[in-house]
Amino acid sequence: MAASNPDQTLLWVLLCLHLAAWATPTSAAATAAVAPVPDIVLDAGSSQIDYSANRLTFTDVTISQGELRIRADKAEANGTGLRFDDSRWEFSGNVRIVFPNGTLTASDASVRFSGNRMALAQARGAPAQFEQQLASLPRPVKGRAGRIDFDFIAQTLKLSQDAWLFDGRNEMVSPALLYDIREQVARSETKPGAGERVQITIRPDSGDPSAPPSPAKPGDKR
Repeated sequence: MAASNPDQTLLWVLLCLHLAAWATPTSAAATAAVAPVPDIVLDAGSSQIDYSANRLTFTDVTISQGELRIRADKAEANGTGLRFDDSRWEFSGNVRIVFPNGTLTASDASVRFSGNRMALAQARGAPAQFEQQLASLPRPVKGRAGRIDFDFIAQTLKLSQDAWLFDGRNEMVSPALLYDIREQVARSETKPGAGERVQITIRPDSGDPSAPPSPAKPGDKR
């Protein structure tokens, strides 16, 4: 049997690699298939830059990205400058977070940006509140708690510290609740063995979509 020609062998290898490149997506094509990161737009009434401390302060500020928007009387970023790849911002005064078909309001909030995206907000208030209008329900879903953690990536709202949720008819009260915005599912997050309880009240439909639910707290007796 004749020995292989090294030049022919090399040509065969190069041909195989060339065909493999056509058979599989290129990295550029795969990257193009991924949705681009939306621009972050900051709009403020005034700004102050402390170069010595690397601190940014804005008043009457709104930060928008795609369908998300955060508005507050004041916003501060310490140590990171005007960067959003990995930074933490503090918002205070009439904080309002707008997301698809919903809003979250609080007295103050800490917001983390990661990979140039809004990643997580820890909203606090007395109480912090949210509502979202669902196409399947005549009334918006509403919730309130001393603290609401908004995971922008997972699209979940975790309510803790006297959590309360109302879907337009049924009322849920628990030490902690998790609401999935995308799946439109709510569940209680009680700690096993801690004596925590969840209370659900099913209210007859009054026929009045504007009728507000009565306030309730964990442990209320009906």
